[in-house]
Amino acid sequence: MSEDRDEVRELAARARAGEVGAFEALYQMHQAGIYTFIRSQVREAELAADLTQDTFVRAWESLPRLRKVGAFRGWLYQIARNLVRDEVKSGRARLEMLASAVVSEQGAELPEPAAEGERPEDLVVSEEVKGEIWRALESLPAEQREAVVMHHMEGMGMKEIAEVMRVRPGTVMSRLARAREALRKRLSEYVEGSDEGM
Repeated sequence: MSEDRDEVRELAARARAGEVGAFEALYQMHQAGIYTFIRSQVREAELAADLTQDTFVRAWESLPRLRKVGAFRGWLYQIARNLVRDEVKSGRARLEMLASAVVSEQGAELPEPAAEGERPEDLVVSEEVKGEIWRALESLPAEQREAVVMHHMEGMGMKEIAEVMRVRPGTVMSRLARAREALRKRLSEYVEGSDEGM
């Protein structure tokens, strides 16, 4: 893990000095994660792809002003987050979460894709659950929703999320706790064992 951070730090330093190949390597390392983060908030795949490209264009243009090359990943997510917010404010995008985020510590996740031979009524239930998870996630305040996506979908730690959101790690923990509680209440009938420990 520290080797990855060291590699990113070195590539970011070289890219900041104007080395295009180093920036291309950073793009290859982070493009999928940035796309996933944006796609989790923007319904249209094409728009998410455009915003992903815009994120890297803006990063390249702003790279000479990056003070801490070791914070490159968090800085990149800040750019993506700001672009999504600008897009939403402009009214051209509708926030919608991908329903693959973990909604409780007790393992309430989206059902797996239907297996061959599965009954049609099972598919209806799966779609119902997916739809309810989408609605539940969309009902969260933006800050809570972003924290859920970064933590549960992107696997980012509290400190890194705090840097992206420009808040303290304790604030991130608080937002995640409130989001989980709201999701548990809204999705209680879909969460196994919701009567115990919810």
